[in-house]
Amino acid sequence: MHRLLEKLTRDHRNLERVLDLLSSQLDRLFAGEESDFDLKVELMEYIETFADQGHHPLEDLIYGVALERAGDRRELLERLSQQHQDLVQLTRQFRRSLENVLQDGMMPRAELETQGREYIALQRQHIALEEDEAFPLLEEILTEEDWSRIARRMPSHDDPVFETPDQVRFHTLMDYLASE
Repeated sequence: MHRLLEKLTRDHRNLERVLDLLSSQLDRLFAGEESDFDLKVELMEYIETFADQGHHPLEDLIYGVALERAGDRRELLERLSQQHQDLVQLTRQFRRSLENVLQDGMMPRAELETQGREYIALQRQHIALEEDEAFPLLEEILTEEDWSRIARRMPSHDDPVFETPDQVRFHTLMDYLASE
């Protein structure tokens, strides 16, 4: 597997870890237990900061280069790029819902739960589609020259929790992960 696909796969493992944590926080909330809204908001900020601004743009760059060689399989890459745009909107929407509740705004519990569960499920489906179908396709069709071209143009965006820790911005998340 090409090193950039290995990086994207590592990113997915980290995102899945964050989604697991978000899911467990939602489980606690909807079971009537103590749930940390600051942590949930920080989880969503992390996804916005890293996945939406760094990880997905790199994938979109790779998909764009691969479109030239994908032939009749280009629909998969176009669909994944569209999902990236949709996920950006869903991430913002769910973060705003959490912030609204945190600031004593009114939102039916069932609506917040549905929004959160659907968001997590869509993220997981997206990751699975990339790893099961897109990454093998990329490995098959991209040349070393393509990968070099991608590497020259790729965005520089470190993971602010798992690669270059930002203790100020993500201290609650990092404290929680350290205590696991």
